[in-house]
Amino acid sequence: MKINHITRICIAAAAGFAAVSCDKDGDMLTINGGDDVTVGVSGGEIVLDYNNLNALALTLNWDENGNLTLSNPAVALPDGIVTNSVEMSLTDDFSQAVSTSVADGQYYRQFTVAELNSLMSRLGVEGGERAEVFVRIKTVTGKNIDPTYSNVLSIFVTPYKIDMSVAYVLDKNMEMTAMTLSSPESDGIYKGFTGVSGWENWYMKEATGVIWGNSSTHGTFAISSSTMDEDYWNMWYPGTAGCYFTTVNTVDMEWSALSIPSLTVSGDISGEMEFDRKECSWSLTTDMAAGNMNITVCGTGTLYDLSTGDSSSSITKTVALSGTADNLVYSETATQISVNVPAAGTQTMKLTLVSPLQWKVTFGEESAPEEPASPLLYLSGHDDAISGSWHFNNYLRLYNEEDRAYAGGVYFASKWGYKLYKEADNWDDAWGSGGEGDGLSGNLKFEAKTNIPAPEAGLYILNVSIGDLRYEAIPVNTVSYTGLNDDWSITAMTPGETAGVYTAIVEKTAPTPWGVKILINESWEVFFGGGNGELLYGHDGFDGDNDLAPGQYLLTVDVINSVYSYSNL
Repeated sequence: MKINHITRICIAAAAGFAAVSCDKDGDMLTINGGDDVTVGVSGGEIVLDYNNLNALALTLNWDENGNLTLSNPAVALPDGIVTNSVEMSLTDDFSQAVSTSVADGQYYRQFTVAELNSLMSRLGVEGGERAEVFVRIKTVTGKNIDPTYSNVLSIFVTPYKIDMSVAYVLDKNMEMTAMTLSSPESDGIYKGFTGVSGWENWYMKEATGVIWGNSSTHGTFAISSSTMDEDYWNMWYPGTAGCYFTTVNTVDMEWSALSIPSLTVSGDISGEMEFDRKECSWSLTTDMAAGNMNITVCGTGTLYDLSTGDSSSSITKTVALSGTADNLVYSETATQISVNVPAAGTQTMKLTLVSPLQWKVTFGEESAPEEPASPLLYLSGHDDAISGSWHFNNYLRLYNEEDRAYAGGVYFASKWGYKLYKEADNWDDAWGSGGEGDGLSGNLKFEAKTNIPAPEAGLYILNVSIGDLRYEAIPVNTVSYTGLNDDWSITAMTPGETAGVYTAIVEKTAPTPWGVKILINESWEVFFGGGNGELLYGHDGFDGDNDLAPGQYLLTVDVINSVYSYSNL
């Protein structure tokens, strides 16, 4: 990166008059304003380089609350009474400005090359073009009080060329997925359809390399980024799996998820569509006539955002599609879409929504139904060092039918590795090593000759996705429970003499509306829920826990056999 001068601005915050209520009726405190905000710059020529995305390009500093004082010196100035934001514009009247918020209690703002380049894109500056940019600080001292502004400084910025119209959905491990979000105006507001599981964890990555997640301090659906000083976590969807219309607003620092449980087609073609989460598509299979047809597509969604949290919401919105068959547009008003059915007979109409730049309607013949996923996945060879043989006594339980994902506890003590089997006693239909991986994670291949490498001897949670042909073995260090009596503190369980069996004496004293969860290694990402005595990986808390009568019980969990029980004491 070429930066002729690192720009550093020192600011003394200013404020006008504001009223602050007091505990004693009739008292009124006023804020005495400080000096005018003064902005200085030592140099203002910045050339941004894509090869140095994390390098520092611009730093702004200002004093905490400036020189503000209260009319009564015995009363402390309230926290957060002054809020600041950085405004940038291509004109000195700031008629078209981009604003960047500043966290409470933070009195400086730094911009990396990637972040400043993103702001230039939002201002409409083309990559490679030198632009004069005007900068000022906006200071607000309370509601219904006009903001004050610093004097305006001028810097010159040459951004690198980058496409800010697309952002990428990452999984909980910050790995790329097939899903993307779109910002047609390149304004930092990204939208698109996503197909997710309940409570799915994810991040968003801009084309600049900036990664966005959930703010660690401002609540669910508030966001922060890898370029900010504040810590951030993964974002997460509500507990309902399925289709969501997702909006990530990097300007207002929040995101939202509109849950769409169903879509209805009406007009020349009619019916209820089904959602394929893995493909992020909706489809309808029915008898159709050939030729041009007019249809409408609409439904009703439930909105989760910063105001609702992730548990429940009463906000509903109409969901509809408009535009053309080759270029669908999200809308809240259904309009006719003209489609062409290629042939008469049983056809499948599909809305492909995985890429926001290619939403479209397609037609094809009805495909053969997929074989249902087996409820159990068997493994053999995992303990031949102690059992002396390969057998089908152990299995993993299905927890996600769409991904054909299985999980459960396994005690490994293997000589030669192991394989995964579709059925007990069926040695032919098996998955082995896909050629990449080790004892802790790797790829799978159906009918592979090579065994899956086993980890070191010990107890593990084995998580397998047949759909993605992946496996992961997680060493078990501790097993704990949480959620009883709606108490979400974590309590360790005691390991028994039998591998995989853990117990705890528990006392039911209050309602348990969400059921008990079993945490592995005290992790909120590796846990079991379930019901009817069966453990299910990644599911909600145990069904029926709220029906237990008050009293003491022995809670027993067997992660290898995927079962749990309560016994009266």
